[in-house]
Amino acid sequence: GSFEYGSGVVGGVVRLETIDPEDVTGGETGLALRQTVEFQTNGNGVTTSTIGAWQVNEDLGFMFNYVDRSLGFPEDGNGDVINPGRDRIDDPSWLIKGKYRFGDDKAHSLEASFQETQSSQFDVPYDSFGNLTFFGNVDREIESKTTILSYGYNPLNDLVDLSLQYSHVDEVITQAAVSCPGSPPAPTSICSDLLDADHEYETTTLTLKNTAFFQTGALVHDLTTGIEYINRERVNAFAAPGGEDERWAFFAVNEIDIGEAWTVTPAIRYESSTVKGDTAPNDGTFSEDALMGGLSLRYAFGNGFAVFGSAAYTEVMPIIDDLEFPGRVTRSEKSRSYEVGFSYERRGALRAGDQLALKVNYFDSELWDVNSFVDATAAQNPLEEIRTEGVEIEASYAMENGFYIDLNATLAEGEEVTQAGLVSDWRNQAADNLRLTVGKVFNDIYDLSWEVVSADAITVNGVRDAGYTAHNLRATIAPKGKGVWENTEFRVGIDNVFDEQFTPNLATRPAVGRNFKFTLAKTF
Repeated sequence: GSFEYGSGVVGGVVRLETIDPEDVTGGETGLALRQTVEFQTNGNGVTTSTIGAWQVNEDLGFMFNYVDRSLGFPEDGNGDVINPGRDRIDDPSWLIKGKYRFGDDKAHSLEASFQETQSSQFDVPYDSFGNLTFFGNVDREIESKTTILSYGYNPLNDLVDLSLQYSHVDEVITQAAVSCPGSPPAPTSICSDLLDADHEYETTTLTLKNTAFFQTGALVHDLTTGIEYINRERVNAFAAPGGEDERWAFFAVNEIDIGEAWTVTPAIRYESSTVKGDTAPNDGTFSEDALMGGLSLRYAFGNGFAVFGSAAYTEVMPIIDDLEFPGRVTRSEKSRSYEVGFSYERRGALRAGDQLALKVNYFDSELWDVNSFVDATAAQNPLEEIRTEGVEIEASYAMENGFYIDLNATLAEGEEVTQAGLVSDWRNQAADNLRLTVGKVFNDIYDLSWEVVSADAITVNGVRDAGYTAHNLRATIAPKGKGVWENTEFRVGIDNVFDEQFTPNLATRPAVGRNFKFTLAKTF
């Protein structure tokens, strides 16, 4: 299904969709308000979220959301301020949305939304990969404005579920140099200009797609096809050449059920790209196209046990930045990935009324003609391949008396290969990690849980990151009574209960120390 949303995807897609007004009002006409307030002790943080909805009638509804997050100066497990060089964070964001249904059987729908978000990053590396450390750190402010207009047509016809969506995103990234150390030495003027560079993007996307449900013999199809146009423009900056990236894509994803056991899902995506620079010496033009696809298979045995596997090939199309590196624009980055695993889900697995779910997945991915990762040594010995493999485990168990256990773990390893054939550990390899939650629900009112988050030590190319184990506690209370307590929820939590001092693998700063949190949410 990833090919529906873009090229260059390895490992899947996480898709977030804004709720509709009727989700806030419970499907009833009238007004509804949901207010959430959270306080945290470490850094004196306060977050508020207000969601208001007005369902005028069953056809028309409006929704508004405003979030404000403020945070002072959190401390690590040793009691030291984690980032003393930055300012206090104050990041507001807001959203407004409307939805209207009309026509016979309400088959037509119109939606419109506008969202504006702000985020602050203080004293962070200019290079997010952490390789070009001689450029030092920056204060970064990001402001994004997103407009979405969509039309839907879903008549009483299994062959038609049509949508046409237009989106426009304005993004401004403002940066100011904090430090410019120079290791190796970098000219102060160049470094300062580079770090002070402001980036501006405008991205317009138009997507037309249809989902059809039909049957051919013993095969039941759920077929989604679509065509997409993407245009991204960037204003020229010292560190980011301006230009335009224009793309057209066609995609098709067909989920096919064969009886009650087999599910076969083939998918393809064809994408063409034309990149034009508008500032010398990066004012060239180049085009690229690629045909990508994959296939997944699943077989269910009928007793709760199932096996599955998939194979996929995708490409990362060249981008505007590649105009600065003529040797790279002649090729896209390719990748292939394989997955195989099994799942098991059953009620009454160990005792009456319980529920057990387990999923184990092995993955093996390879990227070659690497363009997306470039470090300070790229000119001398650039990367050619990146290989990763590992196992993901998900498990949950719940008893009829409210006791439950959730477990997630990832065990992985990786290596990188340069164009000269040198093989070493993949420098951005994540450490093996585990997350375990044990809890109990009492009378559908109280939910108490203990969470353990642990990562193993990892040594990559002679550099060792120490492992760690942190403990978190949660208590959620959702009163069932009428009156003032109706639709009210309280949550009390303690993150990093034992004030553990650690720096997560691939992070540049220590984690936050012990942190008490209190959240109050109520729907009116």
